[in-house]
Amino acid sequence: MYGKLGKALAATMLVATATAGISMAQEAARAPLDRVQSVYGLAIDPAGNGSLLLASGYGLLRATPDGMAEIVTPPSAAVVGLATDPNAPQKLVLSGVSETGDPAGLYTLGADASTWSAVPGTEGETGVILTSLSVSPLDGAKLAGLDKTIRLSADGGLNWTSLETTPENTFSVALSGAEPNRIFASTMNGVLVSEDNGESWQESYSSEAPATVVTSLSGGRIAAFVYGTGLVMADETSLDWQVVGTGFEDRYLRALTEDPASPDTLYAVVDTGAILLSRNGGKSWTGFEGNDLADPETIAAGKTLYDNNCASCHGANGIGEAPDDPGATDDFGFKAPALNNDMHAWHHSDAGLRATIGEGSPRNERMIPWQEVLSDEEIDTIIAYVKSTWSVRSFACQGARHGTCMGQ
Repeated sequence: MYGKLGKALAATMLVATATAGISMAQEAARAPLDRVQSVYGLAIDPAGNGSLLLASGYGLLRATPDGMAEIVTPPSAAVVGLATDPNAPQKLVLSGVSETGDPAGLYTLGADASTWSAVPGTEGETGVILTSLSVSPLDGAKLAGLDKTIRLSADGGLNWTSLETTPENTFSVALSGAEPNRIFASTMNGVLVSEDNGESWQESYSSEAPATVVTSLSGGRIAAFVYGTGLVMADETSLDWQVVGTGFEDRYLRALTEDPASPDTLYAVVDTGAILLSRNGGKSWTGFEGNDLADPETIAAGKTLYDNNCASCHGANGIGEAPDDPGATDDFGFKAPALNNDMHAWHHSDAGLRATIGEGSPRNERMIPWQEVLSDEEIDTIIAYVKSTWSVRSFACQGARHGTCMGQ
């Protein structure tokens, strides 16, 4: 039943490098994060401040919880692979594609978190373009990446060998954190494992649906995303896979990483380009944008403000003024829409929601400019509460990304 879907996923993911090279554009140095949809990997920003680094078709980006992204260098190229060295979390590795489609090279960010260095011989016609980069948790010099085949390096990326035994339609690769010769591959039919450095492969998590990403986590854990199932995890001592997180509906993950300082904090890239955050090991998820306000105390305060100022029109828990007739009108225009998953609140970025609340809406004059009543902090607190009613899919489709989701 997943034949056509699997082929579509394969086409989407396997041409990511080519798409990134073509789509690279001269964008403003800083732009709304929801406008960035070609995101292929992510890492915790060593600079801190709650920011992330993103591998994207526009280059290496720094994303911040205020919903903005800015270009950082190097390289001046699309970035299609990005990984953290678990042995030295300040050290990162990235792979890029030039505007001509040639390899822009492999770069490493040193342990000082300030100096990017090009790996000699990895750029130009004879270089490598690697997605799904993985650094061994057991040996920082051992790398794995994916082009048409799985590539392995034992010397920090200076030299690479190609695995002719690479499983068909491999989407990502992960080096084990428990066994030096163990490699995982996410494929069209689940997760495969090799115990002999890629010479042979066996089923680890069998599925009729594609496993779109696999990642090694600290503590000897391995995680993967299986379309239609969700996030699955296993301890490498037993490889007894368990479903951890669900609710992704028709969306899937492209990349997954953990916060080295907090192993239960996970970040993921959705196929829409959205960034998700989990603070409980993948059991539940929220959007990266505005996550600095997504704590229980702020959400509770936001509910109180919502109940006192918004619920009389938008309904309890954001169900809308006329939940059975979303297009209903009154003498002033459209009745107050639902703010949960049922209508289009998630079609707007946090900045868009903030503007509508603060400035009012021409759809109905009863939606007054609340900036005359509420402070900016109170408006942000209400937004945090409203978003707490959303599903994972709504976070994945928020803002400009909603167009990608509308027909699916």
